[in-house]
Amino acid sequence: MINDANCENKGLYEIRKAELEDLESIVKFNYNLAKETENKDLNLEVLTKGVKAILLDKSKGQYYVCTINDEVIGQIMHTYEWSDWRNGMFLWVQSVYVDAKYRRQGIFKKLYNYVKQICDDDINIAGIRLYVEKENLNAKTTYKSLGMYECNYNMYEYEVKR
Repeated sequence: MINDANCENKGLYEIRKAELEDLESIVKFNYNLAKETENKDLNLEVLTKGVKAILLDKSKGQYYVCTINDEVIGQIMHTYEWSDWRNGMFLWVQSVYVDAKYRRQGIFKKLYNYVKQICDDDINIAGIRLYVEKENLNAKTTYKSLGMYECNYNMYEYEVKR
């Protein structure tokens, strides 16, 4: 745990790997994230199964949560992409969310730096990537302030309709 004088509540915060007991908080945060950023209502049953799949199978990805006094206040998740060009793994950051009452207190920066430190410490990791909605200027500014830069790639998707 770290005593952080920058947090308004002056409490102790901890960043740790998420566990199954964090499922409810992560599902709630992911639902809120989709609603706030894309105005999407996610199917809670599908979302819960998806989050649980990662929590139970670390080969799919890893969630980390930030807690204050055992309350989950933020999260970050990454999945893996192998790069043959770099002979290393990229961590794709996704599902980033900080509870509204803790925003603008540096919580995302702490979560990001936690994952960045994992990359810096592991010679098999080539870097971090993420995608952001084109209109989300606040997020873009935040990512640039952390040393990230916009790549020369556009993202395309094919989604199976079931």
